[in-house]
Amino acid sequence: MATVFSPDPPALALAPQQAAALQRALRYVDEHLSQPMRVTDLAAAACVSRFHLVRLFRTGTGASPLRYVRRRRIERARQLLPVAQLPMSCLAQQLGFFDQSHFVRSFRAETGCSPGQYLAGDAALLLPPDRVPKGVQP
Repeated sequence: MATVFSPDPPALALAPQQAAALQRALRYVDEHLSQPMRVTDLAAAACVSRFHLVRLFRTGTGASPLRYVRRRRIERARQLLPVAQLPMSCLAQQLGFFDQSHFVRSFRAETGCSPGQYLAGDAALLLPPDRVPKGVQP
């Protein structure tokens, strides 16, 4: 179930070699999203030093490498939550989080709601108006 997401385009301020290094790192992130990642792993994939990688990420994506990884994991979670028939702990592990608590905290920090609230909101949007539970606004 390896879905590859198109990475954010690098900023125009990057030189071609820098943009290529950033693209290698972004591709590595998408291919290894379910595994633990360190900045040194990303730097090795991009063939640059870890300090240079951090600068490339800040310039090209506007985020630190680990913030970018978390953002991509949450994007994947938002796609999987409505269709995955897995317990939250299994989904968290599949997405590369340490545990369910880490996943929920990260999801809330990125989206402003818990995964359960996100699902409840999506479910309310899919139901006909007469079947929406009380207290849930579509």
